[in-house]
Amino acid sequence: MTTTPAPTWWEADHASLCEIAEDASEQWADAGPPFSDALLQLLSEVEETFAETGADTPGWEDPHRGPDGEDRDSLEEEYSRCLNPGKYRILWARAEAWARVLTARGWATREDVESGDLRAGVRWATPPRLALHRTTVLRPSRPGALPLVLARTAPDGAAGSTDLEGGDALILGLVVGIGDPAVSVSTVPDCGCDACDSGSRDLLEDLDRTLLSIVDGSFEVELSPDWSSQRTSFGASGGSGEDGTGPSLTLTAGRWADGWTPRPLSPAIDRDDSAWADEMLREGRWALRLDTLIDSLPSPLARSVHRLRPSRSSAAVSSVSLPLVEHPVTAPHDALEHPPAGYRRDHRSTVITGMDFERAVSALRSWVVHHRAGLQVSATHTPLQEGTEVHLVLGRRPFQFTAPCRVLQVVDAPDRAGFTYGTLPGHPESGIEQFTLTRTATGLVRFHLDVVSRPATWYARLGAPVTRLVQELVTRRYLRALSSPAPHPPPEL
Repeated sequence: MTTTPAPTWWEADHASLCEIAEDASEQWADAGPPFSDALLQLLSEVEETFAETGADTPGWEDPHRGPDGEDRDSLEEEYSRCLNPGKYRILWARAEAWARVLTARGWATREDVESGDLRAGVRWATPPRLALHRTTVLRPSRPGALPLVLARTAPDGAAGSTDLEGGDALILGLVVGIGDPAVSVSTVPDCGCDACDSGSRDLLEDLDRTLLSIVDGSFEVELSPDWSSQRTSFGASGGSGEDGTGPSLTLTAGRWADGWTPRPLSPAIDRDDSAWADEMLREGRWALRLDTLIDSLPSPLARSVHRLRPSRSSAAVSSVSLPLVEHPVTAPHDALEHPPAGYRRDHRSTVITGMDFERAVSALRSWVVHHRAGLQVSATHTPLQEGTEVHLVLGRRPFQFTAPCRVLQVVDAPDRAGFTYGTLPGHPESGIEQFTLTRTATGLVRFHLDVVSRPATWYARLGAPVTRLVQELVTRRYLRALSSPAPHPPPEL
């Protein structure tokens, strides 16, 4: 009996894009065209070369997925260990496959720095915070394309460590940089602990998407002390910057091959969005323009959006019980890890001030974040738990919209807590959103928001500019909710 191999990530994406392109009802989904033959051929060559470079670095399945296909929760002890750090050498093998293909095609020349800290051989605009070792620099032959830096985070002979908290902890990861001087744009794995391990397939896909986007010319990064963002044809992300970053900079990758058509970039999530929202939400002449824009929407939606604005929001109300009715979540449960074609991805984070980790966790689980964002909350459980169904209400009757969601996962670890919920039928969007609190060894508490979504209703698609504004407003209120004092005493939950 022969087994049909699972399709590669690009074969699956290409099939989805072809399906969207053929379905007129999905034309609004900003997914981009199907992959070109040239792009598919490039990825196939990388896969063929990887059969050689990765011969001694076998892949592995998601350790949290059982034989029945069901996922188990991560164990508490998995967050502080990595039992087999050597397995991440597979990333080096994949990077080597890319390097060989790109040089064999004549698209780039190769320079290897064999020993010493990478900083001694490569200029960095923003030096990575990891110790760096042997690296490969690929310099494109085509003018306008950006150099690609592939740096190892451990020496070639390193066995690694089984304790991530130890001073000798070594994960055999890879730092990807672009430009000269170089900017670090990706580190894989981004964690490396056993709790976050979802298998080698996800890691290789993440690396492939980054390298492909750079070579394709569909990669942009912006970095400053107070903001950072990236966008590719696969999605966009934005969040707070890093202290000590230095001057602001923006890099846009150019295609590596003549006659190559880059894929369209996803809509940006950057400081322009935030500044635009700031001005649109102020009173004065911009408020008049915002009124005009909102009033162009269907009347029920326009009234609800007006009521969400800061000067018109009402106080939060207490949660009430709802009958638990099982409805299917309208987005794939793994959409955060594998955003489907047509979905937009966003990541935001902020440092929590004036509240310790335990208090922040309690507030998050009791829907205080949502209340303080100006939403009415009705939930089956408070504090929330896995399976909790919550209805988030915008506006006031009779002009009221409800956004139902179900809690899919609850995270409860000593220094990491939060939950993930997915949208239910009736929500204006289709997506998955994750709220996470983390605490460092120094006690710093950070609040993270991760969301993957796309419009699911006609009015959300029709009012896309205002929908985007509302999402920005609610997101910023979420981020401020645990640091800023509430305008009213917290609701009795």
